[in-house]
Amino acid sequence: MRITTLAATAFAGLTLAGCINVDLTATVTGPDSVRLSGYTEVQTEILDMMGGAAAFCNAEEGGTLEMTETHARCNVLIEGTFGEVFVAEAGEPVPTATDLGDGTVRLSFPVRQMTADASEMRNDPQTMTMMRPMLEGQTFVMRIAGEEIISSNGTIAEDGKSASFGFPLIEVLNAEYQFPETFEAVVRY
Repeated sequence: MRITTLAATAFAGLTLAGCINVDLTATVTGPDSVRLSGYTEVQTEILDMMGGAAAFCNAEEGGTLEMTETHARCNVLIEGTFGEVFVAEAGEPVPTATDLGDGTVRLSFPVRQMTADASEMRNDPQTMTMMRPMLEGQTFVMRIAGEEIISSNGTIAEDGKSASFGFPLIEVLNAEYQFPETFEAVVRY
């Protein structure tokens, strides 16, 4: 399960039924290598709308499915080059990684592009009414990590080894909420 597939699954879940939590960390491990870890969690009742458990959490792409009576959780651990981990279908936004040549990499996630489809939900009053209670209390969190965060437009952790960007999913229904163009960090590996 590649990062863009995870993000697409998360936002497809939003448009289908909400009730999704996402927490992902991309740890830069070298000039062209990254480890992606974290999870995506949905209510079990919406798995069929998302294409079933196998579509939600593909074991061949690094996913491990955990099921309870109420939730399905796809735990992810993928390691490889940026090109192997950050795969996109045609037209999907894709993160970019630039080796700065000094032991650091600039990693950038296109947040505004990833959330662009939410405007379709806001334009449909019936969808808005249905989605509002489903999105309450749900979150989307993304982290960039490494040996040291040099700079970021996200929140840098106290230990200086990661930066995060997150938002309550209910904000996708708020036309006035300003998603940043990107979430990025310069990270030493």
